[in-house]
Amino acid sequence: MAQMGTEGPIMPRPRNDEKADAMYDLYTQGFSLEQVGRAFSTTRQGVYKMFALRNFPLRKIGPLPFIFWNGEKYSIRSNGYYAKTRRGRRYLHTEVWESAHGEIPHGYDVHHVDGDPSNNAIGNLGLYTKAEHSSLHYPGNFAFQMSRFKNA
Repeated sequence: MAQMGTEGPIMPRPRNDEKADAMYDLYTQGFSLEQVGRAFSTTRQGVYKMFALRNFPLRKIGPLPFIFWNGEKYSIRSNGYYAKTRRGRRYLHTEVWESAHGEIPHGYDVHHVDGDPSNNAIGNLGLYTKAEHSSLHYPGNFAFQMSRFKNA
């Protein structure tokens, strides 16, 4: 039954079940609440409320994988790289490289040779110029390739 307001009955907002189902489909494919919200131009909280109102089950949140290296804790990030959770938030692969070879020169990046950002074995790390490193990750980007010649 609708409540009475000063200007007549207050009607509940219509439910948008098709939108909710589409959002939940993305969520069940592994997308986070935040990512689903961005896809549908809403907030993470809006997605959560929509799911909660419909009693859609949510994934259990567990601890992120982590490792200790040189007495520091590194947690895996959504991009697959391990990074410190405190004091600098540096990536593990840069710290491993610097421990073995010294400071990384300006204009250079450490690259995971096998493409696996969680494999931080020193033999899997290589030092490349920023241009070389970017070309490994974005080989088809013509605009990027041309920008390499501007500074030559």
